[in-house]
Amino acid sequence: MQTRSPSLAGVLAATALMMGLPAHAEEPLITDRPDFTESAFAVGRGTLQLEAGTTCADLGSTTATTLGELLVRYGIGRRLELRLATLSYLWLYEPAGNDSGFIDSAIGAKWELNDGQGGGFLGRTAAALIVASTFPSGNSEFRSTAWQPAAVLALSWDLSPSMSLGSNLGYGRPAGDDGRFNSVWASAALGVGVTDATSVFFELYGFDREEARGPNTVTFQTGVTHLLGPDLQLDARVGRRLTDDGPDFLIAFGGSWRYRGGK
Repeated sequence: MQTRSPSLAGVLAATALMMGLPAHAEEPLITDRPDFTESAFAVGRGTLQLEAGTTCADLGSTTATTLGELLVRYGIGRRLELRLATLSYLWLYEPAGNDSGFIDSAIGAKWELNDGQGGGFLGRTAAALIVASTFPSGNSEFRSTAWQPAAVLALSWDLSPSMSLGSNLGYGRPAGDDGRFNSVWASAALGVGVTDATSVFFELYGFDREEARGPNTVTFQTGVTHLLGPDLQLDARVGRRLTDDGPDFLIAFGGSWRYRGGK
């Protein structure tokens, strides 16, 4: 799940499939960052997972920096997790003036539909459904006037012991100045293991529109993850728009930590 400001949806990605070979094969650390693509797996019953980072994006005449981007994931069942995206502070630098403050938080849930361990194409497809919504909670400069609901279908496939492919199809119903509008997005991310601890990914994601009557956008990004242990991962990524609109350039850093209660 990503916490989005309506005009910065492609920049404030906070998602992804696991971009590394697991330190423990039975319980790999699977994160929803650093890429835009959300993973197709829940964290598991009794597991608390924290994912956070910072992003700086050049949007042409505007520069946006976020810090925090905290995603709290907690498993209430073997295949069901609750999610809270919060504590994202935004600095926005524009020719007309600068603003800063917390953006809206979001709550949601992820339901793992299939773990990808079955037979045939469908059986080997890991799948999850994510439902979430931001709610008016940020500072006045960035607070939405209404809840912003969205749903994401997350899919992934193991292509080889060291390569995986993830894909998302998302639909949102944001509220703009002229009322609600439909927003659709899709993504695909290829993860490649370099060592047992380090992996890289390559990703494309695009929106039909992020604002009412807004343009289509497509962004490419690539990044690296490194496991410091079975429950701790660091990450970095860079990205750039492939269309006329979107981030001219973005760079981000972050980390993820997991606590497996009773394990």
